[in-house]
Amino acid sequence: MKAISSSFTVNFRRAVCNVAAIRAYASDVKDSDHPRLDKKRSNEDPLNSIKPHMRGGILSVVEKDNSGFLSYLILKETSPLLSQAMMEIKNKKRRQQNSSILLEGKRLIQDALNAGVKPKQIFFSQKRVLENLCLPEELRDLPASSTIFYKAPYKMIQLFSDTETSQGIMGIFEIPTIDHRARKNAFPITVICDNIREPGNLGAVLRTVTAVGASQVILMKGCTNLWGDKVLRAGCGAHFRMKIISDVSWNFLENIKGQVCLADNNYVGNIDYSNIDEDTNINVFRKTAPIELPIVPYYEIDYCKTTPLILIIGGETHGLSDEGYEFARLRKGIRLNIPLENGIESLNSATAVGILCFEAKKQMLSLIRSGDEIDKIEQVH
Repeated sequence: MKAISSSFTVNFRRAVCNVAAIRAYASDVKDSDHPRLDKKRSNEDPLNSIKPHMRGGILSVVEKDNSGFLSYLILKETSPLLSQAMMEIKNKKRRQQNSSILLEGKRLIQDALNAGVKPKQIFFSQKRVLENLCLPEELRDLPASSTIFYKAPYKMIQLFSDTETSQGIMGIFEIPTIDHRARKNAFPITVICDNIREPGNLGAVLRTVTAVGASQVILMKGCTNLWGDKVLRAGCGAHFRMKIISDVSWNFLENIKGQVCLADNNYVGNIDYSNIDEDTNINVFRKTAPIELPIVPYYEIDYCKTTPLILIIGGETHGLSDEGYEFARLRKGIRLNIPLENGIESLNSATAVGILCFEAKKQMLSLIRSGDEIDKIEQVH
């Protein structure tokens, strides 16, 4: 009985194998009769539309869906695409060669997109992060083979983030071309940044000056990199809203006209009271300035007397350069003092420039309103 049962089992297995072999053979013959079928199936795989050298780092491809959400690539945890992009952008030499900047966070990326700055690659951790962005149609309509959007694990993005807690989105953009056209409704205030080498300070200065509505900012040689990561974050989008001219030499400003005012981190205790002009109540700044300049409280200056106003702000550590003082001396500039209390010796650059610019703006607005009132009176009579 056992022999019969064993024989039956062996025969059954052979039969199953034969059927499987016949089916496989038939399938092979059928497919070989239709070579176009292989090609069609190959083309149906969206991964094949991606360049061969990139496929190794891609987990899958998501085509644009019916809701209109854009196409993007999903990266593997071991994908070299993100790491290679970050190595390129964080290398100063390569970054300059490629004219690229790194932007982190939804707000900064949206500001850049609104200003028409061209993105090269955008990495995000969750689909909802992109859903809240207002993207131009040309980016939404990109096919998967040309997409610049990459979905990567959050821990990968956090690894390359310069912030303590990443928002899960970062983008590599082209450095925008600065628009040198005059902005409408700008106040005639030019802020010159001299020796500001701390990135956070420079970003805060740009943010403050932009909020005031000044006409332009000029960064002298010696200031920190305008497009540095910390400067961009501290600027909060000011880079894309303000006319900024960077890496400027003092010779470039030979023909600039206006009332020149200086402000740096030196304080009222540095004034030599033995040199007081009783007629004009102007003190002379002597102790640390390489050149003697009149110094007056910021609230006693008529900022509308000669326009435009040229305000030179120095860095907290190095102060104003000798060239900055010489520039002011040749134009009969003055040094502004912000009186401080409770033993505080100085203000940071952004706070100082905010006080001075908003005081100037207040006077300019008052002058405009007075002019409007005079026009109304003249029209009545």
